[in-house]
Formats: sequence, structure tokens, C-alpha cells
Amino acid sequence: MNFVEYAAKHADKVYNKICEYLPDREPKEHYKMVRDYVDRRGKYKRPAYLILWTELYGGDVEKAVLPAAAMQSSEDWILMHDDWYDQADLRRGKPSAHVLYGPEYAINAGDALHMIQWRIAFDAADQFDPETKRRYLDKFYDMLLVTMEGQYLDMKLTESKDITKFTPEDYYKSIEAKSAYYSVYGPMQMGAIIAGADPETVEKIAEYGRPVGRAFQMKDDILDVTSDPETFGKSVRNDIREGVKTLILWHAVQNAPANELERLKAIYAKPREAKTDEEVEWVAEKFVEYGSVAYAEKKMEEFMKEALEAFERNTRDVLESPVKEIARDSITYVVKRKK
Repeated sequence: MNFVEYAAKHADKVYNKICEYLPDREPKEHYKMVRDYVDRRGKYKRPAYLILWTELYGGDVEKAVLPAAAMQSSEDWILMHDDWYDQADLRRGKPSAHVLYGPEYAINAGDALHMIQWRIAFDAADQFDPETKRRYLDKFYDMLLVTMEGQYLDMKLTESKDITKFTPEDYYKSIEAKSAYYSVYGPMQMGAIIAGADPETVEKIAEYGRPVGRAFQMKDDILDVTSDPETFGKSVRNDIREGVKTLILWHAVQNAPANELERLKAIYAKPREAKTDEEVEWVAEKFVEYGSVAYAEKKMEEFMKEALEAFERNTRDVLESPVKEIARDSITYVVKRKK
């Protein structure tokens, strides 16, 4: 079994648990919006990391289902907000919530799902002894708080129209806060906590989870440039339209001929609505032509190698098993995925 199959194996159980917490009451239209992204069903990668790391460290998988449901609920409300921030029109193959309902209703629905997420998390915590309960809730809180810090850093970088002023370090700092912790090693750490792993073991998960998280976001950046919306299931070229500062863009700035760099700067200086489709596609083509996509792919592979080495080093005491092999596959999955 690979990681994708493992996530699929547990997805229905997690989805059904979330549905138990979705209110069936008035106003009906509001709660229809609240459950929209829940019913669209994502890849369930984050809850799968949580369940898998619970199993990896010998925990009770059944007790990981509620925490996994809370994890997935958090993704769904964050995406409702994030799609509006980014003005992304497509999510999981359908129009985004703010497009369907308007931004005010979509944000409000996301806020409601946020409240439901904490109800699930509190019920999940009640399964555990007092120390594990506190460690689990502290980790969940910290992970979400850091994610919002990452959103702030991302918005501040995007706000700047001068594409020559940011560095790879600025990019890494932003994605580690916004994506790496939340998407990869935070769920892993929560799973280990649920299984009763000691604090030192939990902390060391970041040594391989952080480079995996970097690679995960870089893969998203690459797919945004190279994919089409039908296969990707969400908006593409959105980073270019929004002016998001990626490692791909940084490399392009360093390697563009002077006349093309001026055009690149001029396009990124425009607000989203002023950028034409032709300009956006020109930028995407130049990212490939300059070798910037290939550069990001090379760095992504380096982070994968670093992560696998750290995983082997930090899991020497975990016996070889099919579960450990799936955990290895979950690390390389982030660069193999097509969407």
C-alpha cells in the first residue's frame, strides 16, 4: 500500500466523523455553505499523516479518527478564506466558495466551520489522559497560530511590487510557517503525541518534516506554473496573477535578460485585475525558458533527499513494517504528485 492508498483507506471514516458535527438546523442556506468544501472531499493528506504517525508510533488508530477529522475541518475552512485572499476561482474542480456565495458569506461559513473544528478537537482530546490531552491541544493551537503568521508573511511579500528585493530566505521563512508545519510535520507530530511518543521524539519529527514541507510547497508552485486547471482541480497561474514571491520567480529575476527583466517587473507591478492572460502566460513560459522551474525541481529533490536521510536517522528505533514503508512513501509522495 502506498500513501495515497492509505489516505483513501481512512478518508470515508474521517469524512463521516466530520459530518456528525455539521449542524442540521436553521438557517439551512448558511449550513449548506458551511459544509460545501467538506462535501467536495480533498485528498485527505493531512489527516492521513496524523493517522499514519499515530500508527507508526504504536498508537490506537481508532483514537486518531477524531483528531484527523479536526485536522481536515481546519483545512476546509482555511481554504475558504485562502481562496478569497488569493482570488482563486476554482477549488476541487468547482467554483470557489466566494465565487458561488460572495466573499462575505464564504468567510462567514469558513468562520463557522472553524468553530466546529474546535468542537471536534475538544471531543478528540477528551479521549486521552490529561497530559496527552494538553499536548495534543497545544500542538494543534500552535500549528494553526504559526499558519496564520505564515499567511501574514506571504501577504507582506506579495504586497511588495518590487520583485528584485526578496531573497530565497524570505521565501523559505514564509512557506515553513504557512505550509510546512501545517501541511506536513504538524499532523505528523500530533499523531506521535496521540501515540504517546515523548517530547524529544515529537520534536525530532521536524528534522524530516520541515524539508518535506518545503518540497510540498515548491511542488505546488511548480504545478501552478505547469498545470492546466482541469487536471489540477484548482486555479493555475494564480501565483503570477497575485504577485506571489516564489523560488521560481527569484531564479527568473536572477537569470532574465535585461529587457525581459523590465517587462517581468512591469507585469508584477500591476494589480491582479490589470494583468492580461497573455502577460500571465508569457511569464509562465519564461519561467520554463530561464530554467527557473527546473531550478525549483532540483531544490525540491535536494529537500527530499535531506528529509529521507533525517527520517532514517530519527526512526532507527521504529521497527521495519508495512506502516514504516508507507511513512517513507508519504515523504516522497509530495514530489511525485500531479495535483
